[in-house]
Amino acid sequence: MSNLNIRQITGKDGQPVHFPTGITIGTGAGAGAVNNIGLAGQQGFGVGICPGPLPAGMAELAGTRDPASDNYGNYAYSDGSIMIWIPAFYYKIGTGTNGLALNIVDVQPFSAYADVAAANAAGYALHRAFYDGGAIQPGMFVDKYICSNNGGIASSIKNGNPLSSNAAHNPFSGLNGAPANIYGGAIDAAKTRGANFFCNSLFIHKALSMLSLAHGQAATAATWCAWYDAAGITNYPKGCNNNALGDNDDASIAYISDGYSNAAKTGSANLFARTTHNGQNCGVADLNGCMWEICPGITSDATNYYILNTAARMRDLTSGNTLATDIWGAAGIAALYTSLGATYGALWATGANRAVPLGSASAQTLSEATSGNAWAGTGAGVPLVTGGANLYGNDYLWDYKPNEMCPIAGGGWDAGSYAGVWALNLGGVRGDSAASVGFRAALYL
Repeated sequence: MSNLNIRQITGKDGQPVHFPTGITIGTGAGAGAVNNIGLAGQQGFGVGICPGPLPAGMAELAGTRDPASDNYGNYAYSDGSIMIWIPAFYYKIGTGTNGLALNIVDVQPFSAYADVAAANAAGYALHRAFYDGGAIQPGMFVDKYICSNNGGIASSIKNGNPLSSNAAHNPFSGLNGAPANIYGGAIDAAKTRGANFFCNSLFIHKALSMLSLAHGQAATAATWCAWYDAAGITNYPKGCNNNALGDNDDASIAYISDGYSNAAKTGSANLFARTTHNGQNCGVADLNGCMWEICPGITSDATNYYILNTAARMRDLTSGNTLATDIWGAAGIAALYTSLGATYGALWATGANRAVPLGSASAQTLSEATSGNAWAGTGAGVPLVTGGANLYGNDYLWDYKPNEMCPIAGGGWDAGSYAGVWALNLGGVRGDSAASVGFRAALYL
């Protein structure tokens, strides 16, 4: 994209960022408009049409531009991977005093405001997921399915056997180049598809979580949100999490075994739309359960928490612990991260490791900040409080602070009620290996 003209704009903390003027950010309104996130609760919300130009090897499917199609916002890569375009969006977190009720999330397309400053003035923030390499991104491609081994390539394919960071279960090492069977190996495993692909970040994972939250809050029926629950008790995406190829909260869900323990084939639920982030067949599958997903974005040196800077470029990050490009280690922390301190929000608020349900029904769960560490923390799904709430699926926070921390998100096939789109486990480290921990890939333009 070096041939595109660049204009300078102001992003977080008043710092200049750059965005290619040759790309259209959003046109029109609602599903079907180019690069528009859609209307929460309605058909096509949470995915969209890539403004292009498409990366080499990426192609539209029949129905990619049709909000009524199961393929809306879905694209195919040359290896057979199905990826979904998630357009940039602004959000506002309700405080009860800022025009929105407590914990209500309102999502607006990027085209709703002239620029980030105008959105911020109205109380809206551009989600952290849409910053990469110091530039605002128009959106990103995200794998529809957790990665599986497709002839040596980590691919996003329906009914694949999910890759894991352990030799016992579809190991990373079976891919081209034999990536290490550790959490850090996911960084190299993603590159088997191409140099610009990267292991999905925590920010992207939690952007999908936020879209699910907003969609469920706005929905009034299951028509465009298959997992909708009018009572608000289980109003969130379902998945493979009950250690019996089903869902802890929905007995009608059934997955196909991949042959190992109670692990499931990717995207294999009989009621597929109930397992996607937007409750529609066009959505991202299996964010709740199936496999824990390695999601870099936060780390620790066992003293402080660190959050990845907006200047970091995901595709350039490396899997070691000695280089300035490494996600882990002192050199990488100094070059790539900002310190959150010894505690932030709910993280280590008690001064001890713990596992607790995150969120609250009566207190603000995510910061409404539009800049700074609090904004970045919301982008990473870090809660301000714990205690649990149906709104957040009573999902769990594993509140740890180990050296070389490697976040995993979403939950495994046996996590039960602890799993969910907001589940965040900070207890693992770069060198860990687990049969229930894999990843999905992502790609910026």
